[in-house]
Amino acid sequence: MKRRRFLHLTTASTVLTKLIVDSQQVLSSDLFGSNFESVNFLSSQAKYAKYSDVGVSVDWSTAISKTTPLVFGSNDYEIADPKHAADNEFQNLLAQLNIRLIRIHYAKLSEKWSDSTTKSWDESKIRACYDASYSHQPKIVQTIPRWPIWMKSSNGLLDSTEYDNYAHFCGELVRILNKTQNRQITYWEPFNELDKPYKNAGKLDELWQIYNKVVIRMKKVDPQIKVGGPVLTWDDSQTLNHFLARCSQNVDFISWHRYGSGDANDSTDKIMSFTPQYGKQTRKFRSIVAKHIPERKIPLFLSEYNINYSWDSGETRQNNHIGAVWFASVLKHLAEAEIDMAASWHLKDGIYGMIDPKNNLRPSATIFAWAIKFLTGKVMENQSDRSLIEALPIQQKNGNRSLLLINKSAEYAQVNLTENYGSFEVGKTQINSLNADGIKVFNPQAKTNLKTFTLSPYSVLLLRSLVPIDSVVG
Repeated sequence: MKRRRFLHLTTASTVLTKLIVDSQQVLSSDLFGSNFESVNFLSSQAKYAKYSDVGVSVDWSTAISKTTPLVFGSNDYEIADPKHAADNEFQNLLAQLNIRLIRIHYAKLSEKWSDSTTKSWDESKIRACYDASYSHQPKIVQTIPRWPIWMKSSNGLLDSTEYDNYAHFCGELVRILNKTQNRQITYWEPFNELDKPYKNAGKLDELWQIYNKVVIRMKKVDPQIKVGGPVLTWDDSQTLNHFLARCSQNVDFISWHRYGSGDANDSTDKIMSFTPQYGKQTRKFRSIVAKHIPERKIPLFLSEYNINYSWDSGETRQNNHIGAVWFASVLKHLAEAEIDMAASWHLKDGIYGMIDPKNNLRPSATIFAWAIKFLTGKVMENQSDRSLIEALPIQQKNGNRSLLLINKSAEYAQVNLTENYGSFEVGKTQINSLNADGIKVFNPQAKTNLKTFTLSPYSVLLLRSLVPIDSVVG
């Protein structure tokens, strides 16, 4: 896909905690809004010419799913280059964000980390890249995108004489990382988005033959690893069925990609209306997997997603508050569908990253930081009487409760909240907001109505209980 034609951009030093909208407006002193302001998102009556009156209900006695920090992961390719990986400012940002799942993917990784003369992996370069990365020790998914250029191939398809060579090549990276360097990487993807060229050539069976050979070899090196696929270009049910019919014995998790659009001219309403599809596709894939592998629970991994799959389309919404709201909605639907793992595309670059080339955090970074810290736990029953206004209520393990309110529309919305076993009280609640004006935080005081909220266009509110609340979930 077009996003694979990566841009190589330089970085420069900036203040660690600066947040930028469109690289222009400073939002807050840190990810969680430590500067307290009185902001106009609490209202007993909407004061705007055009607004929607919306009812949102939360039942704190009924859990519908659960979510872990592995749902709020992302992709990284800075690690592919020793100099980029050694950027301390970038690594400090990753630690601050505390992304708990990172998928390592770079289209030319097989060349970047190898020596074409010896036709083998460059162990010293791999060590340097890993040693410089991820001081916060996240879970890693190591992707080997495809075979190196010195292996014989034609029209994107590996020659049959190279199948065993590629299996050995993949097994050697397992040996280097898990045995020689003792990295103990659990999750592996032995290729990336190869279904499309093989399907177009009518040779999917050959791709699955390669997959089976590779998995057997990798697990011979380290039987403890988990290998997944088919790393689909799209959420293609037909291809998933075809894969599972031939590879189910060698599958430890299912991975696929899904971008919302390929057209930067699509309306914001259109891209926002698409986000529930992420939950629907997760449930559909779970059903397909259960039919093929009823005896095992197979984790589901959405290993790439973002608004637009084409890096040169001119799409910019993923880099401002609109993109942050889009991500919030996608995460809501993935959480409610109880997906096991997900990784956005991706951590850093000029087009997609939640971190820009100068190490500024973009608004979407705040959504992921909030999610990891405040939105892991039991997902509670909720309803909204308007599709573009959504809620994600979470009962955390420590007893605290969080409620993310999401306005995906271009209008102001007055949200009237109804809670069963309510939890948000004056003096015991903090509210964070993210919208076109930036990120702010508010501690409601006496006589504040915590049942009615005014949400600005394309915005989110995060309500957090500051004291533990006994769970009433049965």
